[in-house]
Amino acid sequence: MQTAEILLFEALKKIKINLLDSTMGKLLEFLKLMLEMNQTTNLTAITDYQEALIKHLYDALLILTLPVFQNVTKIIDIGSGGGIPAVPLAIVAPEKEIFSLEATQKKIRFQQEAVDKLKLTNFKPIWGRAEELAHDLKYREQYSLVTARAVATCNVLTELTFGFAEIGGTVVFYKGQDYQIELSQAKQAVAKMGGELVGVAEFFLPQNYGARALIELRKVKITPLEYPRKPGIPNKKPF
Repeated sequence: MQTAEILLFEALKKIKINLLDSTMGKLLEFLKLMLEMNQTTNLTAITDYQEALIKHLYDALLILTLPVFQNVTKIIDIGSGGGIPAVPLAIVAPEKEIFSLEATQKKIRFQQEAVDKLKLTNFKPIWGRAEELAHDLKYREQYSLVTARAVATCNVLTELTFGFAEIGGTVVFYKGQDYQIELSQAKQAVAKMGGELVGVAEFFLPQNYGARALIELRKVKITPLEYPRKPGIPNKKPF
């Protein structure tokens, strides 16, 4: 491994995420595939390899530090883009079913090509919009964990994600250090969707790459059937 890759490996160990060399190898292979494809297809704004190691891989795996992650079995990531955090989670947790929902077809196509190369059998990319698929009984209230990273503000994300979570399931938002204002503005949405706040885990990314917060919510009641609203409405008229 290169120096930057070793630093990532050691940084993960410091937060008690211990990976096999083979697992680390797959993570690095996926990241290189993504950055290579990014030259012709817009998958990420991060093009520097060292920065991507931290802001994509390290960041994606922070959720492993939450106790709830160990107990969930079926996970869906909403608005997954190029596959972060869905693909890294599928790599490090082969015993879990990982689903990745993304509305842009070329990004889903890349995810499928990547997992085929990595031979991941526990990963399924889904092309579609959350506002529509959350009303499909095949997906509605079928997941023990729903994640979302860098997609929208918390009040919008709450409406887009809670329809997928089972009763008693968990929803986790990856947010930056200014999450408090967003979370405060999302109280009405969380209550309306049948959720409650469990807590917030705060982290500092290695090498001064900033801060990260994982907002953990629990679904305690059935999400009203009218939510989420039609495509575009949650963004235009958030709660």
